[in-house]
Amino acid sequence: MRNSVGIILFLTVLLIFLNADQMVMAPNIGLIEAEFGVNDAQIGLVASVFTVLGALISLLWGYLADKYNRKNLLVFSILVGEIPCLMTAFAGSYGALFFWRAMTGIGVGASFPIAYSYIGDMFEGKKRGNMVAILSISVSIGSIVGMVIGGFLGESAGWRLPFILVSAPNIILGACAYFFLKEPKRGAYEEGLGEKVRQGYTYKKRIELKDYLQLFTIKTNLLLFLQGILGTVPWGAIPYFLVEFFKRERNLDAGMATIVFIFFGLGSVAGILFGGWLGQRLYNRKKSLVPLFCAVTTLLGVFLTVWVFDHDVTAPAGVAILVLLGFIAAFFDSTTGPCVKTMLLNVNEPYNRGRLFSIFNLTDSLGTGIGKFVGGSLSAALGSLGAAMKVSAYFWLGCSVFLFILIRYFAEDVRRLDEKMKQESTTLQSL
Repeated sequence: MRNSVGIILFLTVLLIFLNADQMVMAPNIGLIEAEFGVNDAQIGLVASVFTVLGALISLLWGYLADKYNRKNLLVFSILVGEIPCLMTAFAGSYGALFFWRAMTGIGVGASFPIAYSYIGDMFEGKKRGNMVAILSISVSIGSIVGMVIGGFLGESAGWRLPFILVSAPNIILGACAYFFLKEPKRGAYEEGLGEKVRQGYTYKKRIELKDYLQLFTIKTNLLLFLQGILGTVPWGAIPYFLVEFFKRERNLDAGMATIVFIFFGLGSVAGILFGGWLGQRLYNRKKSLVPLFCAVTTLLGVFLTVWVFDHDVTAPAGVAILVLLGFIAAFFDSTTGPCVKTMLLNVNEPYNRGRLFSIFNLTDSLGTGIGKFVGGSLSAALGSLGAAMKVSAYFWLGCSVFLFILIRYFAEDVRRLDEKMKQESTTLQSL
C-alpha cells in the first residue's frame, strides 16, 4: 500500500508539470497578442486547438492503454508533449505558435486516460476516491505553477522563458518514470475478481475499436459524458482568461492578478481534496449520495462564481474580499471533479477504462477547448472579458441537471459491474 501511494504521488508530480504547460501562456496573452498582432479570438483558437486535438488523439491512446503496457505508453506520451512545449519558446510567428501548441496537446491528451486506467488497477472501490482526488489536484496545482512561472517571469523575462521552465523538469521525470513505475495487474482490486487475479489467475479480454460504442450503454457513463461537455465550458474560459480579466478590467498589475489567481487555484485544490474525501465516505455509506452531493455543490458554484465577477475591487478591502470569494467559489466548483472520475472507475471494467477515460477526456476537453474559444469570441463581441466569463459560468447549470438525473442510475450501475466481475471470477476458476 505504501508503494502504491508513492506511485500516485509520483504520477501527480508528472501531471502537475504537464498541466502547468496548459496555463503558462495565459498570464502573457497581452504580450503575445502585441508581438504577433493578433486578438483574443485568435489566441482563444490556439488554446482551443491545443485542447481539442489532444482530446481527439486521446481516443487512440485510450485504446492502446487497454491493450498494451500503460507504463511505457505514459513515458512516451510525456516526451511527445514536452518537446513541442519546449519548441513553443522559439516560435517566430503566430503560425508557428499555433503549430507547436497543437502538437503539445497530443501529449497532454494522452496522459489522462493512461493515468486513470493505471490507478484504477491499484486500489479497490472503497479507496479509489481518495487516490483519484490526489491525482486530480495535478490540474489545479499545475495551473498555479504555470500561472506563477508565466505571471512573474513574463513581464520581466519575456513570454518565451516560461515554456522552457515548465517543459524541462518532465523530460527528466519522464525518463525516471520508465524505471520507477511498474505495470499493475488488471482487475487485481475488483469486487469478486481481484482475489483470483492476485492469486495468479489471468484476467484478459480481447480489445476491439468497435467496443467504444458499448461504453455508451452504461447510463452513468453517458450522463457524465454529457455533463463533461457542458460543465467544462467555464473551466475553459474562466481560468484561461482570469488573469487577463483582472489586469484589463479591474486594473490590477500582473503580479497582483497572478496572486489572486493563486488563491483561486488553492480553493480548487481544497475543493478537489474535500470532494474526493467526502465523496468516498458517501460512496461507502450509500452510493446514490455521491451524484446528489455533486449536483448540489455544482449548483452553488454557479452563483458564487458569477458573484466573483460582479465584485467591485475598488471598495474597501475589495481585493481581500475578492480573494475570499474566489477561494470559496473555486472550492465549490471543484468538489465534483474527483467524484466524477471515481464514479466512472467504479462502473466500468478494468479493460474498458483506458478507452472510457479517453472518451471522457474528449467530452471534457471539447468543453474546455470550446470554452476558451467561446470566451475569447464573446469577449471580442461584447467588449468585456467579465461578461464573457459570466455567460460561460451558467453552463454549469446544465451540468447540475445531469448530475441530479444520475442519482437514479449510479448505484445500479455499480451493482451490475460487481455482478459481472463475480461471473468473470467463476470463469477464471474453471480454467
